[in-house]
Amino acid sequence: MKTKYLSLLLSISLAGGALRADEAAPSESGIAITGDLIGRLAAEAQGRNPAIEAAGARADAASEAVESVRIWEDPVFSFGLWFPGQQGFTSSEMGNIVYGVEQKLPVFGRPELARNVAESAAAKAKLNLRFETETIRRDLTVALLDLALADENARLAQQDQAWLDATLAAVDDRYRVGKSSQVEWLKIQTERAKGADQLTTIISFRGRQRAQLNRLLNRDIDGPWPAVALPEIAGPVPFDDRLVSAALEFAPKLRVMQQEAAQDEAVARLTQRKRMPEIGLGLQARQYSGDGEIREGTMTVDFSLPWLNRRNYDADFRRDKANVRAAEHEAEDYALGIRVELHHLIVELDAARRRALLYQNQVIPLTEQTLSSARAAWEGNLGPFQDILDARRMLVEDRWELAQATAEQGRELADLTLLTGVYDLPAYVSGGSPAMNQ
Repeated sequence: MKTKYLSLLLSISLAGGALRADEAAPSESGIAITGDLIGRLAAEAQGRNPAIEAAGARADAASEAVESVRIWEDPVFSFGLWFPGQQGFTSSEMGNIVYGVEQKLPVFGRPELARNVAESAAAKAKLNLRFETETIRRDLTVALLDLALADENARLAQQDQAWLDATLAAVDDRYRVGKSSQVEWLKIQTERAKGADQLTTIISFRGRQRAQLNRLLNRDIDGPWPAVALPEIAGPVPFDDRLVSAALEFAPKLRVMQQEAAQDEAVARLTQRKRMPEIGLGLQARQYSGDGEIREGTMTVDFSLPWLNRRNYDADFRRDKANVRAAEHEAEDYALGIRVELHHLIVELDAARRRALLYQNQVIPLTEQTLSSARAAWEGNLGPFQDILDARRMLVEDRWELAQATAEQGRELADLTLLTGVYDLPAYVSGGSPAMNQ
């Protein structure tokens, strides 16, 4: 009977260790998530990430559009032949070759207004590029945190497997001498098999997080990544008016919305000026083909009559002013929402920090003490084996909760950095001089 159970033990052990060599669980140490690391990855993404490259190309196109604004329109050249009638002047008198040139004049400041529109569009495109760059930086931070969380979960699962192996050996020894039952032996076998399967799942999830990080950097999707360590629990970040001021000054999305309102205002001014007439100068000459001499020259001034479509021009202007009001109200609404968004992020950040400290300083030490007591009681035949398994399961879950809360705190800090431009928020609110994105 014992031989049968030992064979089962061997098969489960082999199944638990059947992991691919290239998917081995990360070691306990790992690279730290620092501002320098995120900065290097963000710099790499600027030259490789398609979203940033697309925003950069749009910014380049908008800059070229500024240079393409013409002060002088292309002159219009005309050429024709004149044929006399039976009772009219002859070709030698009037000239039978007619040609001329017409040039519209850059009056009423239209070229300057058109350039203002193009410059506003270029400024908006550049702000969009910055917004995309800062968003990718935030996404890289979150992806690193997710990878670090997967590494930490794998490390905890490895520790749990080592504990289960040691406990399995202890149960097996007691079972051999009749101090443990077959049910206890089966329970530890089952726990070990479940733990091995869970470790395999965690490592598979790490591959998913690694792929997400490589995608942001436009690397090979299956490219390797070293183990990443979760950051330490950060200091408190209370709601502070300085954070609101920093967000109102920096928030990339708000600046894009404000620039969109400025662009719409430039368009409205150009539309208003289009109600003025277009004026052009023309020169025309008549030449006789027989002797090549000029017979007649004419200078003309022409202008459009926009008053006939005054109602249409007025409607165009009212449309553009409505777009200005809409953009301004949207920017104002977002600015008002920044305070609420900051408050929401800080509440979530504080909740994650308190949860991490709770598990680190209270729950985990208490569970470790309970596990030690339960094991001592079992070894002294004073307590059931199930208490050990329950306490150990609670300890593993508590450590996972600590890792999850630490990673969640990092995600909230990344969102706050995207909103405020402050790289070290705890140092900022405590009166320090952290790096800020200008």
